Amino acid sequence: MGRIGAICGAISDSLGYLSAGLLFATGLILSYEVCARYFFNAPTIWIHDYAITFQVWFTYFALAYVLRSGEMIRITAVIGLLGPTGRRIAEAFSLLVIIAISILVVVLGSDIVADSIALGRRQPTMLALPNWIVELPVVVGFALLAVQALLNLIRLPFVEAPVFRVEEMHK
Repeated sequence: MGRIGAICGAISDSLGYLSAGLLFATGLILSYEVCARYFFNAPTIWIHDYAITFQVWFTYFALAYVLRSGEMIRITAVIGLLGPTGRRIAEAFSLLVIIAISILVVVLGSDIVADSIALGRRQPTMLALPNWIVELPVVVGFALLAVQALLNLIRLPFVEAPVFRVEEMHK
């Protein structure tokens, strides 16, 4: 468990940092497009495709990192009022739902990626990039999310109960 957790953590962290870099790169290329279009009247044909591709990649590659760092969005109006055992149960339920949905996305998404590769599907844009380029990160991101959720679920009984109230987070 320790070695697998460390490997998964390293992958999650690396992809989280890659996601941050892709987010920054997306901002740069969109800024370039704005300047090229409005100051030089010379729009590009490639910015749109790459910006969307980067956005898909950084969104799905960051999933496991966000879960690992405890920054997933949570609705805590009621759960924040529970004691440590109730919060652990709520966290376990959330992790089980994340695992189930992630497995479903990986299974269905893998078929979509395989079909896109086999059929040579392309995006209906100027560059006509292969579809699998934007489909693959969905599968990879959810696979890593499932593994990270499973690791969090296994660790849950041995760590401090999750914190759901702002005042507890800042102690």
